[in-house]
Amino acid sequence: MRTSLTAIALVATATAAYAQTATSKVSGIISDGKLNETLIGASIYAKDSTDPKVAYAVTDIDGKYEFELKPGAYTLVVEYVGYQTKEIKDVIVAENKPIEALNILMDETKSDELEGVVVVSSYNKESVNSLFSTQKNAASVSDGISAEMIKRTPDKNTADVLKRVSGTTIVDNKFVIVRGLSDRYNTALVDDAVLPSTEPNRKAFSFDIIPSTVIDNIIITKAGTPDLPADFAGGVINVLTKEVPNDNFNTISIGTGMNTASTFKDFKTGYKSSTDILGFDNGRQLPKNFPSDRDIQKGPLSAQKSAEYLSMLNNDYSISNRKAMPAANIQLGMGRVYPLGSGKKFGFFAAANYNHSENIRPNVLRQYDDFNYTDNVYNYATSLGGVLNMGYYYGKSKISWKTLFNRNFDDNLLVREGVNIGRSSDINYYAFDLVQKSLFKTTLAGEHQVGKKNKLNWLASYNYISNNQPDQKKVSYGRVIGLGQDFTADLGTLGKANNRLFSKLGESIVNANVNYTIPVDLFEKSNVKVGAFGQYRYRDFANRYIGAVYNNNTIPESVKASPLDQLFTPGNINNNYFELADQTNEQDAYTASSVTSGAYAMMDNKINEKLRLVWGARFEAYKTDLSTVSKKYVDQFWWDVLPSANLTYAVNDKANFRASYFRSLARPEFRELALMSYYDYELSANFNGNPMLQRTTINNFDIKYEYFITPGEIISGSVFYKNFNNPIEQRLAGGNSAYDITTVNFPSARNIGVEFEIRKKLGFLGSDFLDQFIIYANVAYINSRMNLDPVRYINNIESSGRPLAGQSPYMVNASLAYQSVNKKLNLTASYNVFGQRIYLVGDKRFGDVYESPRNVLDFQVAYQVSERSEFRLNVIDILNNPYRFYFDQDANGKFGGSAFQDGRIQANKDWILQEFKPGTNISLSYSYKF
Repeated sequence: MRTSLTAIALVATATAAYAQTATSKVSGIISDGKLNETLIGASIYAKDSTDPKVAYAVTDIDGKYEFELKPGAYTLVVEYVGYQTKEIKDVIVAENKPIEALNILMDETKSDELEGVVVVSSYNKESVNSLFSTQKNAASVSDGISAEMIKRTPDKNTADVLKRVSGTTIVDNKFVIVRGLSDRYNTALVDDAVLPSTEPNRKAFSFDIIPSTVIDNIIITKAGTPDLPADFAGGVINVLTKEVPNDNFNTISIGTGMNTASTFKDFKTGYKSSTDILGFDNGRQLPKNFPSDRDIQKGPLSAQKSAEYLSMLNNDYSISNRKAMPAANIQLGMGRVYPLGSGKKFGFFAAANYNHSENIRPNVLRQYDDFNYTDNVYNYATSLGGVLNMGYYYGKSKISWKTLFNRNFDDNLLVREGVNIGRSSDINYYAFDLVQKSLFKTTLAGEHQVGKKNKLNWLASYNYISNNQPDQKKVSYGRVIGLGQDFTADLGTLGKANNRLFSKLGESIVNANVNYTIPVDLFEKSNVKVGAFGQYRYRDFANRYIGAVYNNNTIPESVKASPLDQLFTPGNINNNYFELADQTNEQDAYTASSVTSGAYAMMDNKINEKLRLVWGARFEAYKTDLSTVSKKYVDQFWWDVLPSANLTYAVNDKANFRASYFRSLARPEFRELALMSYYDYELSANFNGNPMLQRTTINNFDIKYEYFITPGEIISGSVFYKNFNNPIEQRLAGGNSAYDITTVNFPSARNIGVEFEIRKKLGFLGSDFLDQFIIYANVAYINSRMNLDPVRYINNIESSGRPLAGQSPYMVNASLAYQSVNKKLNLTASYNVFGQRIYLVGDKRFGDVYESPRNVLDFQVAYQVSERSEFRLNVIDILNNPYRFYFDQDANGKFGGSAFQDGRIQANKDWILQEFKPGTNISLSYSYKF
């Protein structure tokens, strides 16, 4: 009994001691109230009714401070040389309830003010002022979302987060469109370093590979400043990630999902290796000792050699059938922070993710020219990724090292049935296509305060991307319509539609920049910022085209009619029924490099209380070359001076008027410059490069009015104008059944657009309950026109103008979100639609290929079971509208129905390039933090 009483007394004593020492963290950022710049080395201390200095801290290079306080009521006091002292009253600290975003704005001391003036504020007022300042004091026309806002959303990756930013549209749940402009006119950054494209044939970045847990904030800039990359016209998307967490944490998230068109439906797959599920191929690569293209092409191979070399390849053409499995994903994360004393600390963020899905594009309709096809495409996809960010803070400096890796494994099987009317043939076509893509990015960066107020920051990064197709196999079977014959394999000659492709792409990118900011005594407050930058890119690319063709001297007709899985058996190969052919040419391999270098100078003038001007110029030199083994096809140098100016007039404390001008660029990609032809088996077309391409130059004008109702609420309207010189687009041409898609320059184009945005809580309708709802809408209308000189004719219809390719005439993003009072339940319904846009430019007998509008409705539920765990349910693309790409053969700019009638395709009625319903995606995930 005495022992039990002693134990109880010890527990009680320990509990009392804990209660006396339990603390909560208070942290935030201290900034200049005029330009929103963080203040380095500002002093902040907490006092209460009994102690004039309970805790003390000094802001670091990011303007951040933090200290621990026991539960109670406090006043925070901030002091900084040249600024008015500020007191923040009514800071209530609760036990184990950290205050993580108490951001404070400071005002400079005016020359006519008495010394010792103290500005008094409150916790609630300062939180409001800080958020207003962030929104109002942006240097240019921009939008963004902060870590605090991200934390209140159920989003799991960057693509999800970007759906909440004004003026953006997410395509395929990963690619970003700004103001309706195509990928070409947007630039992606992570931590201020330019990202390479994750796609080999287009300038696009897949934002779904970055988990939301590592995001500090996202900024989308729509009007250029001299310190931003010049190659954009829609927007610069800058994803800033964390390096040192506020607290130690571990997270795990597991999830599953289904697609209504795919999951538990019949799913066909080709060859599978044991490591495919992990995202790595084992069994499809071209053998290292396989003869070169020159060895095969220099003379006829003997029957024995052909059999020997063909036997070295993976000749498994079997197709298995099972049910598509639900999607699976797992995400792990952790963060650690280590205080080192004397204002020093080290910390890191780490995250890893794995995703697997099996999806079907069912019954893809293709009715154009001589084709009436139905495709079914089966996609077996796995992705792996990881992020490791580290940061070291010391004195008034910070060093960070941030690394990102992602690998995608997409194994596709296309099964086509239909009729080639021009050849009077029934067609069965099969394509096995594995695409392996990887991205590695590592960045070392530093920020330093030099002297009292000067700032220096620098960055060096290395990126490597790869894109490999280890064995794209294609086989076509045909028979004459109506004769009841067996299907036979079309292997009489080797062509792009029935060969085996082995493709390798590797690209290295090195970036470096340095920036220096100096306050100057001009107007009310001014800064000069100068910088220099450079980028080097190197790509090594090679395609190899080989395949088996009939040995007409030996092959029986019965073998030609063999089922696909029995066509290339060891017996048929060893009986010398096939010969090995190689159609690789010199243009199928190239090396390319580019060097971008330059400098900029920028002035940020706070002219008076209401007027701010950010202006300057960027100077860029760009050198690129591209060569095959024996010939250099591209040797181009461009030098550009790119001025910009952003004027902001503060109408009052809640409203701004902005006007801006900037000049920008869009340069051709390596693939577009390469004089090579790549066959797209889905479109039955060759994509061709063009070494004569020139860069596009763009003059951009913006006017915007913005009214900040309350923090987080806004109404804004803007008008913008863009003039394009030498825009780059893809044009479709060709005769008979030969289709060529070539990248070309057009003379000029212009866009005129208006944009409206509102984000508002519904409490103004008179109900406290409605105050938990927030409505958001972003609507844009763009009038776009490409000037054609000379005029073109489509099916003898004259056309002197059309919209810019990839430009939507309108775009609507809207959402309604609910958050419960206790913040445990989040509901979001979102809607998106963009107007039809040109996918491929037509000419002569081909009309422009348009992508039709799709109404997309998504719904998201997140429920926080506890402070540590949460469930999320996402329903994506509820309406399941069809994807439709059509040839506008009558040149009237609208879809008039299929031209397929009575077994023929009408030339002057609209053709369907592809049409299918993707299905609705439903996913459920659970996350736990510990």
